[in-house]
Amino acid sequence: MIKLTGRGAAAVTTAVLAVSGLGAAGQTSARAQANQRAAALSADLTCNIGDLGQTAAALDGWLTPPGNTYDAPSRFYLHISSLNLQAPFPIDSWNGTAWVDVSGTENTTFQLSGSGGAVPEQGALTGDLAGDWAPAVAGTHLLRVGGIEVTVNSAQAGTMVVQCVPNGTPRAEVLQVAAPYRGSWGRPPVRIFRPGPWYRPGMIIQRPVWDRPGWHRPGWHSPPVYHRPVGPGGGWHRPGIPIHHGG
Repeated sequence: MIKLTGRGAAAVTTAVLAVSGLGAAGQTSARAQANQRAAALSADLTCNIGDLGQTAAALDGWLTPPGNTYDAPSRFYLHISSLNLQAPFPIDSWNGTAWVDVSGTENTTFQLSGSGGAVPEQGALTGDLAGDWAPAVAGTHLLRVGGIEVTVNSAQAGTMVVQCVPNGTPRAEVLQVAAPYRGSWGRPPVRIFRPGPWYRPGMIIQRPVWDRPGWHRPGWHSPPVYHRPVGPGGGWHRPGIPIHHGG
């Protein structure tokens, strides 16, 4: 589950955000580093990988709110320092969306999105997701990551959509809004995060079978091996070849 640690993230973000970010990486890094309120988080997830099956995954990072007063819609950041899908093939690029659910004084959902580059075989995704939101009422807002959807692109395995659902109802941040935004803004529509039919609360994970034409390797999933019939005397029987009996 996601655990609040209350640690400021500025001291640990500089090196990581310098090499991973959105298209406007400089702006993302500067805004995230400048904010002292980011709380570290760690979440256990259940992720479904295309039509292959499910795997357990862990999300490590932090959620950075812009502050507690809002005179305009402001940018929120979710830094992913590690999201390991245990993929047994290299990933060339990826893009993702996270849904942040708000409860407490206000009940709503907003989205964060971003992308990342190459990930080695069995490596972890790292990068930043960002999106704008403006609290409409003052008071205590409880923020949680309600779901993550990632599209991974691989020359070896093709393109696959991965859906990740947090185990339980973890909390990522407690936001005390002192001055909400009173104006109007063209908020983009937020698509509801709906896990596919693979997901059922309390489900048993169906481990993915990493076996597709062109990228099978021994040790992931071995297809059935059919032995050729053995002829008399222990020799291999080959169709059309006469069998010579001993003696």
